[in-house]
Amino acid sequence: MKKLIAITALLFMVPRFASAQSELHPYRGQGYGFFGLGTGLDPYSHPLVEQLGFGGEGFLCKGLGVGGEAVWSTYNWPFGRDQRAWIWSVDASYHFRRHAPRGRVDPFLIGGPSVYAPTSMKTIGPRVEGNAAAKGGNFGGGVNLWLAGHAALRLEVREHFNTAGYLPGNVAVVFRIGVTFR
Repeated sequence: MKKLIAITALLFMVPRFASAQSELHPYRGQGYGFFGLGTGLDPYSHPLVEQLGFGGEGFLCKGLGVGGEAVWSTYNWPFGRDQRAWIWSVDASYHFRRHAPRGRVDPFLIGGPSVYAPTSMKTIGPRVEGNAAAKGGNFGGGVNLWLAGHAALRLEVREHFNTAGYLPGNVAVVFRIGVTFR
């Protein structure tokens, strides 16, 4: 009888010690995709900015992460002067609640250097610029609203800037909406 009680107790304790996954699984990274709308801060024309992109982050320690993203950006200037560019970024981020469970909010800050690679340029002022890339940067913040264990709604505000005034939207503020997967 003692043997049966010991085996029964052991069977009830085994799942506790052999759980397949802890409640706070240490995710090592996440990926995201987004669509964004915003405006350039050009003092004369305020172009409409549209973005479509994807990126990812790997976490180094606690909420500190390093990642990158690729963004296809279109700047719709008044009077038909549309410009398009790829924006490639390497970003550092900090997630305040990296292990946020389903139904919770994970606020974050993000920013880093960027390379602007225009694919089409038109006459701007007295000069015509070619397809030369320029350096720049970005910074912003947002939240991940975890709707499921591995999927979240991503809401973000990002400011992009570059050093060459002839490139799309020297400074632009973009509101992004997307999804995050971990």
